[in-house]
Amino acid sequence: MMSSSSIAVEYYEKKFGGDSKAAFIHLVREIGEIAFAMEKSNTEHAKLEITESVALLHYLASKYGLDVDANMQAVYSKKMQSLRDSSTSSPPAPK
Repeated sequence: MMSSSSIAVEYYEKKFGGDSKAAFIHLVREIGEIAFAMEKSNTEHAKLEITESVALLHYLASKYGLDVDANMQAVYSKKMQSLRDSSTSSPPAPK
């Protein structure tokens, strides 16, 4: 069985081929749809558009040979450590 991201990448590969620009334009439209769904408080529509956006991001990541999960782990581990370090080194808030 294929993973969900593999299915999404295959779908968008068939839809866009190697045209990353067209995929990015489609992604921007999906982001706009998320905003519209949020504005209208339409949770189900927002979920659908978020799903499509994530799928498009996986497709774009595949074009750059990017392992999204590994990269997020590396980047956000460092960011979390920076947050921890800054919270322990700041002086206590005035009373």
